[in-house]
Amino acid sequence: MSKLGRPVVMTAEERRTEILNVAEQLFGEKGFESVTMSEIAEAAGMSKKTLYVHFTDKQELFKSLVTCSYIWSEDAFQDVSEDPVDQLKESLYMIAKHVLSERHIKLCRLTIVGQLGMEGLADTFYEMGISTSRNHLISCVERIPEQQKTLKLSSEILVDMLFGAGIAKAFIDSLFKKQHIDLQEIYRLIDSSVNALFRA
Repeated sequence: MSKLGRPVVMTAEERRTEILNVAEQLFGEKGFESVTMSEIAEAAGMSKKTLYVHFTDKQELFKSLVTCSYIWSEDAFQDVSEDPVDQLKESLYMIAKHVLSERHIKLCRLTIVGQLGMEGLADTFYEMGISTSRNHLISCVERIPEQQKTLKLSSEILVDMLFGAGIAKAFIDSLFKKQHIDLQEIYRLIDSSVNALFRA
């Protein structure tokens, strides 16, 4: 019979991640308003006092959850192709995969419902998610030589057209109508849109 040893001690970062994971699950199941800090602490296997060491209240915890969902990995926006048009496609695929993921859709729904009375949450969502990925796409378009562009429009407008054609409608349909997303179909839309706007 094996001995029960001392429980494994979690680092502060591991404990914080565990709290966010548990909170995300509970918010998704019950809704932001219905979940208490006591429930989160119990589900995370810690005292309420420990929970409050990491987050001052439920609003701060929720904002941190939204923020961490948009922390792109260090290599997320690295070039994977020397061809600037192919690089643009790859970046659009990566952003589509994130924006249209089940987790992101759930967090968006929670944010829409939960942001009432939470100052700055919409700004955080916009700055970390939309603005960061849009700026990356703009820099991708700016690397494409002018002679390859079929329309003489600003990089910002071209990016908005690409995002709208390939990702935005699927996102809205999934968010509000709960429609299934076929990522392969989204990738085909991205390819068609990029090929229409840029010559190889």
